Amino acid sequence: MTQTQLRSFANFNTFTVQGRVSHAEIVNSKNGTFLAVTLISNALNDDEGMTITFNSSNGLLSLFEKGYLPTGRMLVVTGHIAYVRETYTDKSGEIAMLKRPSIHLVDAQVPTGGLGALPSKEDSNSRHSRRVVRPSDAQKEAAVVEEKAPTLEPIAF
Repeated sequence: MTQTQLRSFANFNTFTVQGRVSHAEIVNSKNGTFLAVTLISNALNDDEGMTITFNSSNGLLSLFEKGYLPTGRMLVVTGHIAYVRETYTDKSGEIAMLKRPSIHLVDAQVPTGGLGALPSKEDSNSRHSRRVVRPSDAQKEAAVVEEKAPTLEPIAF
């Protein structure tokens, strides 16, 4: 009996994740046009999250072109893991850490019911505005609110 080396084949593992669209752009390549999508998903409460990237040239591309795949939209995506990475090589050739770990999916698709909620208009405006609050300002605002508070008169029956 002779020993033979066995070939390892890719397992049929799938990965399903829910996340928010962080970035989407149409890419024109020599092989055609496709949509490159990046989601951010949190595995734990209050963590930095992880990015999930995948490409699509079917229904998601047309949704994006019609404006139905904006930044912030919830998506459920399932696909096969092509690679996982936490580092990249910068312009000087040094290896640097990514802000978030990244998982790239192949054969990714959005299952039926996987298109989630669109971001509300209020959320998009409130995320970009920043405000410095000082204790002295908070006291002034509270005084203004008290002055404007309506007085309730008893209702006569």
